[in-house]
Amino acid sequence: MTKTYDYIVVGGGSSGCVVATRLVEAGFEVLLLEAGPVDKDIYIHMPAGMRNAQKYSWNYMSEANPGSGVPPIHIHQGRVLGGGSSVNGMVYVRGSAHDYDDWDRIYGCTGWSHNDVLPYFIRSEGNEVVSGPKHGTDGNLWVSEHRYRHPLTMAYLRAAQELGYPYITDMSGATEQEGVGFWQCTIHEGKRGSTARAYLQRVIKSDLLTVVTGATARKVQIENGRACGVRYARNGNSVTDAVATREVILTAGAFETPKLLMLSGIGPAQHLNEFGIGTIADSPQVGKNFQDHLMVSITAETPGIPSFLREGEGLRKIANGLEWLTFNHDGVVSSNVLEGGGYFDINDDGRIDTQLFVFPFYEGKRDGNWTKADQIPDGMALKVGHVYPESRGEVLLGGPRPDDKIRLKGNYLSADGDLDLQVKAFKLGLKFFDAPSLKKITRNVAPKFSDDHEIADYVRKNCTTIFHPTSTCRMGNSPQSSVVDLTLRVWGIANLRIADASVMPHIVSGNTNAPTIMIAERAAEMIIHASSHS
Repeated sequence: MTKTYDYIVVGGGSSGCVVATRLVEAGFEVLLLEAGPVDKDIYIHMPAGMRNAQKYSWNYMSEANPGSGVPPIHIHQGRVLGGGSSVNGMVYVRGSAHDYDDWDRIYGCTGWSHNDVLPYFIRSEGNEVVSGPKHGTDGNLWVSEHRYRHPLTMAYLRAAQELGYPYITDMSGATEQEGVGFWQCTIHEGKRGSTARAYLQRVIKSDLLTVVTGATARKVQIENGRACGVRYARNGNSVTDAVATREVILTAGAFETPKLLMLSGIGPAQHLNEFGIGTIADSPQVGKNFQDHLMVSITAETPGIPSFLREGEGLRKIANGLEWLTFNHDGVVSSNVLEGGGYFDINDDGRIDTQLFVFPFYEGKRDGNWTKADQIPDGMALKVGHVYPESRGEVLLGGPRPDDKIRLKGNYLSADGDLDLQVKAFKLGLKFFDAPSLKKITRNVAPKFSDDHEIADYVRKNCTTIFHPTSTCRMGNSPQSSVVDLTLRVWGIANLRIADASVMPHIVSGNTNAPTIMIAERAAEMIIHASSHS
């Protein structure tokens, strides 16, 4: 039997949990569909357990790019209740104020400047350590400092200060400052603070909310130019149709949202015709403008200083797990591992453009092969990358069926200048190992190069994503240049919105989870406001 709801939210990830929660709080009946399972695995909630995240992920692969020399790259995205916020590194970063001012000024997204979006960051944020006019302390999303800090992270921070970089106490992006410090993180009382936990759990028992996990959306039902429901299959079994009397909101992420649009007949008409999909709305930008952040690792051995990986071996793994379970979720595994890092201005133009993460374990390639677990030495890695890529890729259908995987043309490092900036970022990372605090504890800093050409070749072959896909259904002021309007409504289709990272007109200068939650908070407000005028 067909069931009817006020709103259907497709995708129970970082943004979907926020939108669904706010709509239920406003008194609406909501169906939330999530392709993955419930987030009940203890390793999801244990911050250091994020190394097990791949089992709860969509596993995508970009196509090789012969033009730029970049091989296929694996991209993992959350496929579990809470989505990316249940599997990510828990780093709370908003991006620069310049990012949002550019959305407004350069990309025509009037009303999305930093001053416009700041209230939604504040609304979402429940910061436990920092307050002030740019921070929220009463929001749903817990933001905290680490209970545990690894000695190798501390050594990096000392080294950076020896090179003249200031120590920053607020690394969220609320201040525009080059420097280093500890990342704030979405952890509460030693447990991951996903949006499933921080938002959805607050309304999970409401009679107004229906959550269906293992539910893969097959198409948006459209009648007379209006979205009226969603067809979905649960765990690959029989198909169910659900009706939305008000709106359908897509929050399935930068890959699955454009895929669902195209399967529903919304996308580039020529591409849809290739698979015999009838065009309901010829929207040429669906799947286009894909962006992501690339980084490259610089590794070093640290003889005599055990790396974080040792905490997950043998009896230490058991002891650390028991400590976390027994003593208020404290100890080593309360760390998100990505404890510290920095922001840098490698172009010397007054704008932060490079991000660095400290990995307190040996991470990278050796002799062209991934190091086997039992061969990994004690060590550390600095992962560094330029955060304003100009390269654009695209998401394409791999076939006409919902079970067909997408094709991802990442086009990484294809734009002029992107490779040069990644090389500059890499050279910056190398400098830290010459500072006294790291030089005295490291050896075999790898790799070694004789010139920039060798570095460029290494970057091309060894760059990896840090899983920040955006912009494949970007927001704008015309249907020719964008997929959604400034209120996140899909051009040409009534009662259909998108509220995830795919709407970003340009990628932000850091981790994308907090900005995605901001978008969801604003989308929910827009939806509720529209309901009062319908």
